Amino acid sequence: MVALCCLLVVASCSDKGASEQPPNVILIISDQWSTKVADGSGNYDNGIQTPAIDHLAASGIRFTQSYSTYPLCTPARASLFTGLYSHNNDVGFNLARDSILDQAEAFTTLGKSFKEAGYNVAYFGKEHAGGYGYASASEFGSMTHSDGGMLAEGSAYDPIFTDDAVDYVSNQKGDKPFFMTLSLINPHDICRVLGGKVQGATFADAIHFARTDDEPYLRFQPRPDLPENHNITYEKGMILHEDFMYKEVFGLNEDEWKRFIATYQLLIENTDRLIGQLLATVEAQGIDDNTIILFTTDHGEMAGSHKLIAKTTFYEESAKTPVIIKYPKLIQPKSINERALVGTIDVMPTLLDLAGIAVPEGLDGRSFKSEIISPETTETNFDVLFSQNQFGRMVRFGQFKYVRSIVYGVTYEVLYDLKNDPLESENLSNNKAFNDTLNKGRKHLDDWLAVADTPLVTRN
Repeated sequence: MVALCCLLVVASCSDKGASEQPPNVILIISDQWSTKVADGSGNYDNGIQTPAIDHLAASGIRFTQSYSTYPLCTPARASLFTGLYSHNNDVGFNLARDSILDQAEAFTTLGKSFKEAGYNVAYFGKEHAGGYGYASASEFGSMTHSDGGMLAEGSAYDPIFTDDAVDYVSNQKGDKPFFMTLSLINPHDICRVLGGKVQGATFADAIHFARTDDEPYLRFQPRPDLPENHNITYEKGMILHEDFMYKEVFGLNEDEWKRFIATYQLLIENTDRLIGQLLATVEAQGIDDNTIILFTTDHGEMAGSHKLIAKTTFYEESAKTPVIIKYPKLIQPKSINERALVGTIDVMPTLLDLAGIAVPEGLDGRSFKSEIISPETTETNFDVLFSQNQFGRMVRFGQFKYVRSIVYGVTYEVLYDLKNDPLESENLSNNKAFNDTLNKGRKHLDDWLAVADTPLVTRN
């Protein structure tokens, strides 16, 4: 019935005027974008420039307390396109694109929901969501690519994906609304800067950049400083400390860390530039007012915080994600929501709700449309958020973060006060003054684990 109603709305556009056509929807996804490096605020002291997402945020709303449902590529993306936690969509770790493709077509997905509502559905770029992202898309541009992360793949392929998206928007005739995803690989190429080898080469061999102290950095500016919490040792239980990627970086000197961060910032700036090309095309086509644009990422990047790299952990650098939305018909420019705890699973129901399409039943995620319309209200229904990885679970509530994990057979608890300790330097789980808060975090998590049926298990 929902699809029929939306089809009737689309069909009647020629009678009622184009202004009443359902909105177009553009979802832009980056990979491994840290909000600690660039969040759309434009208030950076690290020299980075991201005019595209800054402009997008100034034209709409920016959420500052948004998190990845599972800070790893495939499970995060599968949750984004299904509105389900990984234990409910059967994507619990990184998977190849075709691993559950048939199953993905049987699920209710973001693309399928828009298609059934009468939308054209297109997907350009990295999928890596077990097939859930591609589901119901009928246009894929000049190439498809799902995995990403080897030698400069994002730097090579992202411009192609963007050109395809720009051409798609430029050639829309306006007879039907469209839902389009532009999924960029970068700044994920940072994964191969240090030890990743492709026939003896690293990504640093592909980009000769900031290799020595006296080599000029981007725009001849000083190299970015190390994160404030660079020398704060990671907490046991927050990472799988025997993992190869952490062993790769143990012992790096300050110069090597600054090269890493400088390269990461370059990848972010390049990605922002491509996003800007798409945003400019939307404006040039005159469809800006009737187009919903949402920018987010699957997870962040540690980028030297606690002397760590990559993702998966529940540290803010890894677990937080940018969520920036523009829709001139509904969203006031320069809006900021600093209170609502929204997650990856909430993107699907929110986009559907904003477009006026009924949200499917049975989703784990919820629409935060009300938080978009009234970002400064004192009350919120998004006051608790859960996330998971292969060895732990996290709950965010109030100004606190509680993590429970099992690492190499040992159970850990971590409690951080993010308001008074934004660098996550002190684990309060053994501080008696915070016993009540600790017990509150435990109860939140225990209640969720019981309902979600996703228990912690020992992993080697």
